Amino acid sequence: MILRVKLEKPIGGYWDGGLKDTFDFKIDGYPHEDSKGQYVKVGSWQANSWFHVAVGRTDKETLRNAKTRLRIMLEARLHDNSFEFIYVED
Repeated sequence: MILRVKLEKPIGGYWDGGLKDTFDFKIDGYPHEDSKGQYVKVGSWQANSWFHVAVGRTDKETLRNAKTRLRIMLEARLHDNSFEFIYVED
């Protein structure tokens, strides 16, 4: 399963290929555990971005945790650009 982020306006960043408006985030690897519980790396090669989120009961729940984290990051960085999230089966 993929969490796709679609921006209203394309943006530039630390990646190849110029401006982009679509980024696919996937679960990368296997869960690890620390004192707070299980976590997994979620990331996007297109966005050149990776971060850790809590593992859910299903992949969709895990990506829902990533969606919450991404929403906070995007709202802080994209003041004049709206975005939407789409779950895609791969």
